[in-house]
Amino acid sequence: MEKSTDVILKVDHLSAAYGGIRAIDDISFLVNRGEIVAMLGSNGAGKSTLLKCLSGEHKRSAGEVTFDGQPLPGQCYKIVERGISIVPEGRQIFYKLTVLENLRVGCCQRNDKDGIQEDLEKVYKLFPRLEERKSQFGGLLSGGEQQMLAIARGLMARPKLLMLDEPSLGLAPIIVNQIMDTLKSIAESGTTILLVEQNALKALNLCDRAYVMNVGHIVMEDTGSNLLKNENLMKAYLG
Repeated sequence: MEKSTDVILKVDHLSAAYGGIRAIDDISFLVNRGEIVAMLGSNGAGKSTLLKCLSGEHKRSAGEVTFDGQPLPGQCYKIVERGISIVPEGRQIFYKLTVLENLRVGCCQRNDKDGIQEDLEKVYKLFPRLEERKSQFGGLLSGGEQQMLAIARGLMARPKLLMLDEPSLGLAPIIVNQIMDTLKSIAESGTTILLVEQNALKALNLCDRAYVMNVGHIVMEDTGSNLLKNENLMKAYLG
C-alpha cells in the first residue's frame, strides 16, 4: 500500500453526466507524487470527460477530488493556480500567435520574470524545434510540432501535475516515440503525469501504473508491465 503522504491526486466516487447520461459513474483512483499514471480504454469509456472534470471544464455531478492534500476547486483558473495543467485533445494551440506567444499564454498567471525565462529555456531544451520556430505562427507548424508546443505551453505554468489527453493522436510513429520519450524526461524531472491515451502499448510501456476504463467505470488497475502481459485485457478493452 502506498503511503498517504505520497498521494498528490485522490479521486473519490466521481460521477459526471452529459444530458442526463452518466459519462463517468462512481470512479475512484489515486495518483502518487512523481508517477506516470495512464488512464486507458476505448472511445466512449469516459477518459476525456474525466480530465475535463479534473481541469474544471466540465462540472462534476458527485464525488470529491483532493489535490496536494486540499479539495480541488471547480474553476479552471483556480485549478491552474493550484498546480495542474492540461494538454487538451487536439492541441488547441493559438494558430495566429507565434510559438513564443503561445508559450507566454501558458504562464499568463505568473509574474516571476526570471522563473518564466528559466522555464522557457527548459522547454526549448526539451523541444529544440520550438526554439528554432519561436517566431513562427502556431498554425504553420506540423502536427508533431503543434503537439510539442501544446505540451510546452502546459509546462510553462510550472505544474505539479501535467494531464494529457491523447497526445499521440494523429501523429506519425516516429513523432509518437519522441513525445513519449519527452514525457518520461518530464516525469524524471519531478512533474507528475496523468495520461489519457488510446495507444495502449505506448502508454503501458511508459507508465508506472494504469487504470482501465469501460463505459464510465474503472474495471482494472495494475502496473503497466503487468497489464502488458494480460492478453484478455488487451483484447477486451484496448483493442
